[in-house]
Amino acid sequence: MITRTARRHPDKLPPIAGVKGQVQQRGVERRRALVDAAIELFGAQGYAGTGVAAIAARAGVTPSALIHHFGSKENLLKAVLDEFDARAAARVTQHADQGVEGLKAALLADADYTMAHKGLATLHVVLQAEHLAGDTDVRARFLARNRALRRAFAELLGEDRATELVAFLEGALTLWLLDPATVDLRALYEGHLRRL
Repeated sequence: MITRTARRHPDKLPPIAGVKGQVQQRGVERRRALVDAAIELFGAQGYAGTGVAAIAARAGVTPSALIHHFGSKENLLKAVLDEFDARAAARVTQHADQGVEGLKAALLADADYTMAHKGLATLHVVLQAEHLAGDTDVRARFLARNRALRRAFAELLGEDRATELVAFLEGALTLWLLDPATVDLRALYEGHLRRL
């Protein structure tokens, strides 16, 4: 059926492809809002303590919209972890070809990013603590990430120093999250990296 507008102005047909693109864009934006809401709430309340309804409400959608986009809370968690890993990888790889000095620069940039995005840092610590025991996908993911970091650091520093560095990073993050008013995460990193 051709509308009256199309008959009067054949050069102004309804943008069918544009509508589809707009719908897809809204879907992307909605998924982004849900992931951001989940990052914030999982970080503040833990995965177990956060319900689908709370995440949906924070994102301004219905719980059924969350299920439509992710299928389940578990799939949303996977999307959150994918986002976390993607952001971390992007920060570290920009200095990957610069040896030890590049590693130092990457870790200092990571400290700055972490201090500006406390929710992500809290999410990391909370999820890791919630999944220390048991045989879960999340635990396996944290274990694989930890081992990959140690391997990457070991190429530059040797295995002992790499393990020490990962232990320091985990501990420094927890210390800063407990007392951000008196602990400067970047200064902690700078001091440790100088001694390392």
